[in-house]
Amino acid sequence: MIKIKVWRFVAVIGCLVMLLSACNSQKGAKTVELDSSYQEWRKEVTTALDNHGYVFPAYDEKTGPLELIYDPSSSDFEFELYRSNDYRISKELSGVHTVHDRYYHYSLIEEVPDKSEILSPYSSDTQIERVPVNDELAILNDNISEYQSGNIIVYETSEDPENIDNPQKVVEFLEHHSINSGSVLLVNMEGRMNVEAYLPVNDQTARLIFTVEDLDELETFVGTPAK
Repeated sequence: MIKIKVWRFVAVIGCLVMLLSACNSQKGAKTVELDSSYQEWRKEVTTALDNHGYVFPAYDEKTGPLELIYDPSSSDFEFELYRSNDYRISKELSGVHTVHDRYYHYSLIEEVPDKSEILSPYSSDTQIERVPVNDELAILNDNISEYQSGNIIVYETSEDPENIDNPQKVVEFLEHHSINSGSVLLVNMEGRMNVEAYLPVNDQTARLIFTVEDLDELETFVGTPAK
C-alpha cells in the first residue's frame, strides 16, 4: 500500500510539473521582444500622428523594417506603411516598389462606400446581379458572396461563393472586439487574401487595407486598440 501511494504521489507531481512547463512555454511564446530600432521608430510615428485616433498594426518581427508615408499638410488623415530596408518616416514614397511592398493603409473617410463602389475593382459588370441564398447570404455576379450578420456585411471573391467560413470568421472576430457594424471585402489571391475593411470610428469611417495568409492574422491589423 505504501509503494502504491508513493507511485501515485510521484505521478501527480509529474503531471503538475508537465502542466506548469506547458504553461510556462505558452507564456514564453507570447512574449515578443521588440527590436530597438522599431521602438525608436514607433515613438517617432506616435509623435508624427499626434492628435489623431488611429489603429496601428501590432509588431511582427517577421515583417521587417517599415516606412511610414504620412503628409501632415494633407486635409485628410491617412497614412501607409511600406516594407523598407530600414525604419523611416517620409511625406511621399520614393524609389521603385512592387504591389507587395505596401503593408498597411489607414485613412478616415466621411461615408461608407456603397456596394458598387467597394466591388468596382473586382466586378466587370456595371450592374450587380444579386441572387439570394438565404436570410444571411446572397451571391453577386456568380463569384462574390455577400454575407450579412446584423450590421456587418462581408463580401468575398471566391470560386465557391456559398462557402461562408471566412465571412463568419470575420464577423466573429469583429464582434469579439466589440465592432458591431461595418463592411469588409475579402479578395482571394494565390495563397494570400487582401482585406479591405470599412469600420466605424466615432462619426467617421476608417478604411483599412492589408494582406494576410490566414484570417488569424486579423489580430495583428485590427486587434490593436486605437490610439
